[in-house]
Amino acid sequence: MKTRTVLSFLSSIFLAAFLSGCVWLVVGGVGAVGGYAVTRDTIQGEYDAKFDDAWRSAQSVCSILGVVSGRDASTGTIDAVVDRAKVKVVVTQMTPEAVRLKVKARRGLFPQMGIAEKVFVKIVQQLM
Repeated sequence: MKTRTVLSFLSSIFLAAFLSGCVWLVVGGVGAVGGYAVTRDTIQGEYDAKFDDAWRSAQSVCSILGVVSGRDASTGTIDAVVDRAKVKVVVTQMTPEAVRLKVKARRGLFPQMGIAEKVFVKIVQQLM
């Protein structure tokens, strides 16, 4: 009985922390692929890559996984629809050899972290 109470207590602490909104998520399945959740619907990461390479990878992945509805190379943004979710990819040049990649996905009012993660990982895998 005591073990069950302790297990129940630990489970409730885990769920409270998981559902609290303070989400820091490590993403990736490939050695150099990694990012972290900025909000419940956004993942970002910094990589050693040129802006043009990251931009081409982002365009390619968005057009393969969904439909690109807008793109602006001057601001580094791509708007797309992937699995019925609105996806916004932002590529920012930090240094001549480094970029920041940010992917946001929402379906209506609801965040779609799984879709954001899928797009993010595919872009980075193609970039590497």
